[in-house]
Amino acid sequence: MFEIKARDGLARIGILHTKHGKINTPALLPVINPHFMPIHPTEMLAMGIEAIITNSYIIYNDEELKKKALEKGLHSLLNFNKPIMTDSGSFQMYMYGIEIDAFEIINFQREIKADIGTILDIFSEYKEYEKVKEEVEETIKRAKKSMEYKGDMLLACTVQGGVYKDLRRYCAKELAKLRADVYPIGGVVPLMENQRYAEIAEIIISSKKELPPSKPIHLFGAGHPIIFPMAVALGCDLFDSASYIKYAKDDRLIFPDKTLKLDEIDELPCCCPVCSKYSIDELKEMDEEERIKNIAFHNLWQMVVEIKRIKQAIRFGNLWELVEQRATAHPSLQEAMEIISKEKRWLEKWENISKKKAFIYVNKYSMHRPIVYRLQKRIMERYEPFFDKSVVFAEIEKPYSKNEWMKELKANCIIESYFGPIPLELDEIYPVAQSLFPLNIEMRGRYDKFYKNFNIVDIREVERGSKDYDIRKIKSVANYQFGKGAGEALFKGKIKIVKSKVTGKIRNVYCDGKHIVSMRASDGFFTLKIEGGKRLHEHFSPPKLRVIVENDAIPFIKQGKNVFAKFVVNACGQLRPYDEVLIVDENDELIAVGQCIMNKKEMLDFERGIAVKTREVVK
Repeated sequence: MFEIKARDGLARIGILHTKHGKINTPALLPVINPHFMPIHPTEMLAMGIEAIITNSYIIYNDEELKKKALEKGLHSLLNFNKPIMTDSGSFQMYMYGIEIDAFEIINFQREIKADIGTILDIFSEYKEYEKVKEEVEETIKRAKKSMEYKGDMLLACTVQGGVYKDLRRYCAKELAKLRADVYPIGGVVPLMENQRYAEIAEIIISSKKELPPSKPIHLFGAGHPIIFPMAVALGCDLFDSASYIKYAKDDRLIFPDKTLKLDEIDELPCCCPVCSKYSIDELKEMDEEERIKNIAFHNLWQMVVEIKRIKQAIRFGNLWELVEQRATAHPSLQEAMEIISKEKRWLEKWENISKKKAFIYVNKYSMHRPIVYRLQKRIMERYEPFFDKSVVFAEIEKPYSKNEWMKELKANCIIESYFGPIPLELDEIYPVAQSLFPLNIEMRGRYDKFYKNFNIVDIREVERGSKDYDIRKIKSVANYQFGKGAGEALFKGKIKIVKSKVTGKIRNVYCDGKHIVSMRASDGFFTLKIEGGKRLHEHFSPPKLRVIVENDAIPFIKQGKNVFAKFVVNACGQLRPYDEVLIVDENDELIAVGQCIMNKKEMLDFERGIAVKTREVVK
């Protein structure tokens, strides 16, 4: 079973539960060859490795190993007491034409007590479409049958389809119906070896769109850290790697953004335990066996550190920055970013409503982040002008509203920002205020579609004396955050706005003496209070802004307990992670307000984990 603990869009820090313990994702599973272990699994524990993967066919094909594994179990054989995943031999069958019985190998994985077993899929690569289609059908057929043999072992059903996006989606869609425990994406090793990262991005996207969001995704054979950030950002949770030892045998050292031959290096640009202990000359002078082991340690450390770097980025909400930084390392990664930039509409559905860290511009791909797409789309669709006249200003120092004279203009003030046109009233929302750009980049072009309904005039034609800027601001933020009409629904009656004595910024809004919303200093959005929830509930028809829960869960929610995904019946399709929501029962009676952790698709698919953090309940 899998649950999310933190997220940044499709990237998630999660927990995969197995018989031998938890795997905290994203996770790297080093490949262990029982015949050759220069780094023993027990040594990997000290590096923070929580799970490993080994090939069940290699064990099955060696009588001595097979006997030990069947008698004492896989964990005893490898002297590793944490989760072990087994591959089935698909790659060996592909490479060497070995014949393997698809269901006998599943039985064997179960009998040696693997935590996660893998079906014997058909490895498809550079083949004609019809041939790959036949192989996909066989993979699906084997997966369906393999589910009958898994027992209590977690089973991984691998998505195949070569480089054909439609076959990848078809395979993923069919396998998704099986509700397997893990979904590897296979057949990418040759693409990795040839640095065809754009095609890997296409394969991940095509597969991920059809796979259940509650299941961890394993990118088989993606053993170089250069691909990790992009793959995690697209929803991959697990990686395996034999490259740490393969590269070491060839005197190649892995780094986050490159690979270097030992004889190409004069200075070691690394502080791992190996590079801190030995000089480059000492490494070169070692005997072969010692050198291979030390380079393998270095390579594995690089992968472990990159996974940690990614986890930190997920928690801070700046994973896309890391992805964009890595994209500069290789032209094919930039080609991959071009592919990803065309998927903004899909990616936005999973994107957090705001982030802990400011939006930092890295390169041109920064402007294709899902959160930028959302900002532009919502302003286009949800901003409601207050005046007949509008004035457009060039980019000015943030926050724009510190220019007090602008608030007094009897006109809609639009700032041509790096993000595009931003109404003055929305200058403090994320990522408008919380962003950093270099001064010398080109401004975004004017959005004619946005301006077509505005009467743009010269500032000299505009009168002054407007006194309602704060009212305009709270209504604009409400419309942006909750939907068009939310501002009027929330803020009617006698309005009282409470501001911070230190910053002068809006902190709380009361209507007719009732606390409606609080405004967060961190991102400029509202935290919904129960009285505000009542107003939105009355104004918007279901399922707008709602998470609908089973009646059995209502007594617990009324006690202030969180909403767990397994109790969600339905939800608004426009909800995004960390949105403010209305919690209702199956009769649309308002029970509470809170903050959702998942979008609709995730809430309806996950069997474990919090869907909504409850904040206030109806008394």
